Amino acid sequence: MVSAKINTGPLQAGMREFANVARKDLGEVAKQQAGILVGHVIALTPPGSGGVSTEAGGIPLIAKKSGESRIAADIAKIFPTTRLPEAKIDALIDARHEWEGAGGQKLLVFRRANTLPEMKIVHREARNPRSGRTRVKGGRFAAIVRPALLKAYIRQEKAKVGVLNSGWLAAARDLKTASRNVPAWIKRHGASNGGSSVAGSGASTSIRIYNNLTWFPSGMAGRVQIAVSRRTSGLKKAVETMIERKAKAVQRRLSR
Repeated sequence: MVSAKINTGPLQAGMREFANVARKDLGEVAKQQAGILVGHVIALTPPGSGGVSTEAGGIPLIAKKSGESRIAADIAKIFPTTRLPEAKIDALIDARHEWEGAGGQKLLVFRRANTLPEMKIVHREARNPRSGRTRVKGGRFAAIVRPALLKAYIRQEKAKVGVLNSGWLAAARDLKTASRNVPAWIKRHGASNGGSSVAGSGASTSIRIYNNLTWFPSGMAGRVQIAVSRRTSGLKKAVETMIERKAKAVQRRLSR
């Protein structure tokens, strides 16, 4: 689950000003803005980035492709491939042969993986429990595989791109985030890995959003802070627009 300390002071101040200018209940404004904020968070969660995103959770297709490429590279570095007979492979392993991994890295590998489930076990052992990225450790977290098996496993894991983003979908549903821009490759994973809670009312309204998935990049708190800053900026512009519109309406009335 994501747990981060985020400075929401400016956003809260912006919501109070917006509620005052728009003459709306602060609790309702908080719910509306939280819904928009979730869209920003979806778009900023990997493979999304701070460069291109929308407040409705939009992520360009290039981000999906980038995420798939990172997955493929991460997996390839712990699974050197060979077409040698199994007996020859075992003999080389026993002889402490160094196998060439991705990028030409030499690995002292101690085992073979012959099936997708076996590769899954190796991959799980190699993944950092916090970030999910793989660790080679000189070959200790690696295994020899057939080229076709590696290709099949990478294809299987690529299908998981968007899972991390989908952890926010339950909160998006609860808080009525506009969903038209959330791509299908995120929605396909469902909305069972997170949620939201709303407590209190009016000025005492408290809203919590959460994502129950385990692996997140170390900079995830910073990404959420960017989302908060973007929503604060958007709210400020909305207030300025309302004030300008009201001023023009007054001028029109006075000029009659």
